[in-house]
Amino acid sequence: MPADYAQAFRTVKVGQGGQWNSQAVSMRGLPREMIWELAWFIHHEVADGHLINGPRLQAARIGLELATQHGTATGRAARSVMAMPVEAWTQEIRRARMRLGKGDVGAYVEEFAAYVIKRIQDRLVYAYHDGPWWRLNVWNPVLDPRIPMREHEPQGRHRANFSQLTSDWLREACKWWLSTQLLTGHYVWSSIKSRLDHFKWFQWYLDEVGCAGPHLVDDVHDLRALTRGFVESLRQHTVMSGPNKGGRLSTNGLRQPLITVETFYRWMFDNAREAAALLEEPHWLRLTSHHTVLFRPEDKPRMVNKLADDLALEEEVVNQIAAGSELLALPKQQGGIGDVQAFHALMLQIRTGRRMSEILLMDFEPLSPLLHASPEAREAAEAGDGFVARLAYQQTKIETSQPATIPVDAEIVAIIRAQQEVARQLLNEQKSVAGTSPRYLFLRTRGNRLGRHPFPAETYQARLRELTQRLNITDGMGRPVRISQTHQFRHTRATDLINAGVPIHVVMRYFGHLTPTMTMHYAKTRSEAAEREFLRYKKVTADGRVAHDDPSDMFDLLHLDQRADRVLPNGWCLLPPKQLCAKGNACLSCDKFVTDASHRDELRRQLDDTETLISRRQAQFTARHGEPMSCDNVWLAGRTAETTALRKVLIALDQVGVRSAGPSRAVRGAGTVDRPDAGLEEEKTQ
Repeated sequence: MPADYAQAFRTVKVGQGGQWNSQAVSMRGLPREMIWELAWFIHHEVADGHLINGPRLQAARIGLELATQHGTATGRAARSVMAMPVEAWTQEIRRARMRLGKGDVGAYVEEFAAYVIKRIQDRLVYAYHDGPWWRLNVWNPVLDPRIPMREHEPQGRHRANFSQLTSDWLREACKWWLSTQLLTGHYVWSSIKSRLDHFKWFQWYLDEVGCAGPHLVDDVHDLRALTRGFVESLRQHTVMSGPNKGGRLSTNGLRQPLITVETFYRWMFDNAREAAALLEEPHWLRLTSHHTVLFRPEDKPRMVNKLADDLALEEEVVNQIAAGSELLALPKQQGGIGDVQAFHALMLQIRTGRRMSEILLMDFEPLSPLLHASPEAREAAEAGDGFVARLAYQQTKIETSQPATIPVDAEIVAIIRAQQEVARQLLNEQKSVAGTSPRYLFLRTRGNRLGRHPFPAETYQARLRELTQRLNITDGMGRPVRISQTHQFRHTRATDLINAGVPIHVVMRYFGHLTPTMTMHYAKTRSEAAEREFLRYKKVTADGRVAHDDPSDMFDLLHLDQRADRVLPNGWCLLPPKQLCAKGNACLSCDKFVTDASHRDELRRQLDDTETLISRRQAQFTARHGEPMSCDNVWLAGRTAETTALRKVLIALDQVGVRSAGPSRAVRGAGTVDRPDAGLEEEKTQ
C-alpha cells in the first residue's frame, strides 16, 4: 500500500482504553469489476483528503461478497456496485445472512454496508456517466469537476437532487435551463439550489391538480385558472421550519417561486424549438406568448427589503457578547462549548464587520504588510493603537476590481496567528501528509487531511446558537439577542463608522461596496443617535422665541430620516405631513419654521446677503426714480421682514447659547467637509 494511503486510515477505538489502526483492506471474494471499483473509490477518497474507516470498508466488502455469492439470482449476477440501488443491496445482504445463518456477522455488516455502498455509488455515478453532466438527476460539484463553479464553492450542502421532480418533461427541462444559467454565469450554485426548491413546489401543485404537459393546459384560456391556483396554494402553505414556523410564507418567500417559474417558461418559449429536439418532447412547441407572463402583477407581492430596527447592536450588548464568548473556547470538561475556531471567527466578525463567509473562507495566510503608511500611522502602530497589517478576506458576494483587504491592528493579527496554530494542530490530528499547508484558516475538523475544506457555516451557527442560550443576553428594550444572526455585527460596525463621522467613501471601501446606497443600506444611523444630535440645541422660531413644543415631540414630528422635504438649508419646517405649504419660500416669516445653533453660520450668511441685496436695489431704484423705495414697497417690505426675522433668530440663538453654558457644536454627518474639530474631540472622548 502506498505511504500516503496508509496515512489516510483512521485509528479505531476498541473498548474502554484500547485502540488500533488497520491499514489492510481485503478484496477477496468479489467480482473483478467490483475490486477495481473499490480500489478506485479508495484512491479518490485519499486524494480528496478523506480518512478511510477500515472496519466499515471491510463491512461493505463482506456485504457485497455475501450478496454476490449467496444472495438471490439478481445478487449473484451483479458484477458492479452500480448494479442495484442501496436498498436492493441491503435486501440481498439480509437474505444471504438468513440463508447462511450468520446473524452476528450479518447484523454488523448491515449496520455499515449501506452507508459505504452509498458513498461508493455517489462517486461511481459520475465516473460511469458519458453524457452531458446536466443529464444526471443529482448534481454534486464536489465529485463532478465538470460542473462550472466559482472559486470557494460549493460550501455547506452541495447536492442538487432533481429526483423529486416526478414529471419527466419538467425535470429534464429544469436541468437544461439551470445548467445553461450556471454556464453563462446568470446563476451561482446557491441560486441553483433555491430555484430547484421552487420547482419542487410547482411539481407538488401539478401533481395535485393534474397537468397536460409542458404547455400545462390544452386550452390556453384555462391557463389563468391554473396559475392562479398555484398562487393560492403558496398563500395557504404552512411554513414547517425557520422563524415563520407554523405561519404563512413571507412576502419574498411567496414572490420568488412565481418569479422562478415565470422566468423559466419565458426562456423555454424563446428556445422551444431547441427544447423539443434536445429533450425529445414535442409539446414544448405548444407554448404561446401567454406562457411568458404566467402571473399578473397583483399575483406577485412587491419585494420587501425593509431592514429591522435592531440590526445594529448597542455597545453594551456587543461588550457582553465579547466577554461571554470565551465559553466557545473553554473545553467541555470545564463547562464550555469546546470550539476554539468558532471563538476566533466570532472575535474577527465583531472587530472587522466581515460577513460570515468572508471569515470562514479566509486564506490560511491572510495578512500582508501595511505599505505606504504615514509617519503618524507608524507611530500609532508602535504604540499599539494603530494599524499594523492588511487583512485579505474572501469577497464572494460582490465582484469588484478593488482588492478585498482592510487595515487591521495588532489585536486582530494576534487572533489570526492563534488560529493558524489551531489549524496546524487540526491537520496533525487528521494525519495529514508531512509538509501539507492548509488552504483555509478555519478548517473542517473531519475528512480534511489536506486542509481543502473550510469550517462549515452550519457548525459555526450551531455553536453560536448554543452560546446564545448560555449567555441569554437582552438589548435595552429587553429583547433577546440572537448571536447566531452574525450579519448584525456587520450592521453594527457600519453604523458605528457612520455615526463616528467617517467619510462615506472610506466606509464604502472598508465594506467592499460599489455605491453609497449599498453602504447606507447597511449602516442606518441609530434612532437614538439621530435624536441625540437633533436635540442637542434648543429650537428657535422665526420671531426669535424658543419653540414651545417638547423637543422629543418635535423630533417625532419631523422624522428626519423619512421626511427629507421638511429639512431646510437653515432649519426645519414643522408643517404637518398631510398639509401643503402655500407660502413658497417665505420660511423666515412663517410660524412653522424652527432652527437652532447648528444653522447659525447659514443664517448669518443669509442676513448679510439680504442686506447687501437691499442696499444694491435701493441704489438702483434711487438712480432711476430720484428717490429711494418707500416702506410700503412690496419687494422691500418682504425683504425687511426677512432681515428682521433673521436678526431676532440670531439674537435668540446667542441668548440660548449663553444660558446653556455654551454647548459644543454637533458632530456633522459622515462625508461632511466642514466637520469641526470640537466635534471630533468630543466623539473620541465618548
